[in-house]
Amino acid sequence: MCVIIYKPEGAIVSDKLFDRCWELFSHGGGYAVWDNGRWVHEKGFMEKEEFYEAVKEFIHSENTRIVLHFRLATEDAEGKRNILPEFTHPFEIQLQDTKALLFVNGRFSESYEGIVGAPKVKKFVEDINQLKLKRGQYEKLLAEGGLLEGLFRYRGERARLLTLFEEDKQPFFSPKPPKGWIEYNGLLLSRKVSL
Repeated sequence: MCVIIYKPEGAIVSDKLFDRCWELFSHGGGYAVWDNGRWVHEKGFMEKEEFYEAVKEFIHSENTRIVLHFRLATEDAEGKRNILPEFTHPFEIQLQDTKALLFVNGRFSESYEGIVGAPKVKKFVEDINQLKLKRGQYEKLLAEGGLLEGLFRYRGERARLLTLFEEDKQPFFSPKPPKGWIEYNGLLLSRKVSL
């Protein structure tokens, strides 16, 4: 399980929240920031200080829009965790008419048998990329109640997904907030984080 933080303009991410997220979800981080009309991203941060240095200017400015992802690797059947930079978020989606970045919090169903956690998200992204979908088709598939709804449920809990389309400042949430998302000081969090 992980946590996604969406920070629109007008809000800030406190050092206390950043530190607590890393404390709870310390298996890697990544982000995307809206900069000059497009989303710029970086992932693979495996040390808190390195991640913080990369985002501190953005998270403390009320004039920036940023998405942060803190990862906690899920154990597989053998008790192993894939704690590798390649499994940090976001993952790149190639659609027919645009590019996108995908952030996920939550577990997928057992549809990808034998694959657990971020490797399952990576496989999902590979499958989506092979479909060569258009943006509207992608949104319909990921929407709450869409064709992939069953994939996004694990033991009754719905995964939260946030997609950033390269030309669109507004994120695409699945499910749409506030359902499944926590509002906190102007931010949207994909799960509760106790401070």
